[in-house]
Amino acid sequence: MKRYLILSWALVLVASTRLLGSPSQWECEPISWDQTPELTDGLFTATIQTRCSVLDDRPEGIAWLYEKLQEEYKKSEKYRIHEGPSPIQKGSHQGLFYDLTDKVSEDGNDLAIRQKVELWTDGKKELTYHTTSREIQATGTAAYLKHVWFRTQVAREQDHYKVLLQNHVEIEKPWFALSFLFKPMSASITQDKFEIARDRLIQHLLSQPQLNH
Repeated sequence: MKRYLILSWALVLVASTRLLGSPSQWECEPISWDQTPELTDGLFTATIQTRCSVLDDRPEGIAWLYEKLQEEYKKSEKYRIHEGPSPIQKGSHQGLFYDLTDKVSEDGNDLAIRQKVELWTDGKKELTYHTTSREIQATGTAAYLKHVWFRTQVAREQDHYKVLLQNHVEIEKPWFALSFLFKPMSASITQDKFEIARDRLIQHLLSQPQLNH
């Protein structure tokens, strides 16, 4: 799931960072639990999040990002689009809906997540990107992942962008796993992968040639 997080964040954060050239222009709060990890009836659930701020006084990032996401879904071979893009309305914001399958491979495990994707914006100051799994087909340890959603909110505030990253996971406990060990281990792994994905994403974005132009 780490690669899945990185790919998702690369789409939604690159607009705010494509012109940056220094990691000092990033600042993230400590990772926290929006939903405390729980193990109920053999299912581990948790929601983890972090908030970041990126210095950038250019106003065009939100509109650019909205177009970039659509372009990525249209051109990338890793996505299979079943439906969409279809127009949606979220309050005063307009957006798009996709029903698509995202295929990734990680640590020798194949993962195909069919998901509902919603993307909406006011075109100037706010953008929200939300994905919710509808069906997960996986091999190896990834097969225990039963549900996942990912949410990113980007808001422009004067000379910087505020970014909220959230990830919810539901993981089935294998029959052979001990409950008193499975819960803390799953929480630790979820937090570690979330932190690694965040840090690698930032390093990836700041290393891109376009960030220096």
